[in-house]
Amino acid sequence: MTREQLEQCRRALASADTSDEMRALASDLLDTLLRMYDGGRLSREVLLLVLDSLALIPDLVVCVDRIRARLGDSQSEPGA
Repeated sequence: MTREQLEQCRRALASADTSDEMRALASDLLDTLLRMYDGGRLSREVLLLVLDSLALIPDLVVCVDRIRARLGDSQSEPGA
């Protein structure tokens, strides 16, 4: 997984058809993932947990699926 994939989710969220509350929560989750990624602290388990939440927004499913597919290709830590 790359930082760019998280940024793509952020861009998709900006135009997603969802409630303000869901957008705010998803934005907070993505901010946290980006900080953890940058700090080298993002674990596979945390990423998978957050992806489950982000996938509740239909417009983010494609970006979430891309990240999940990439995780399936690599067993290493996402931030590595």
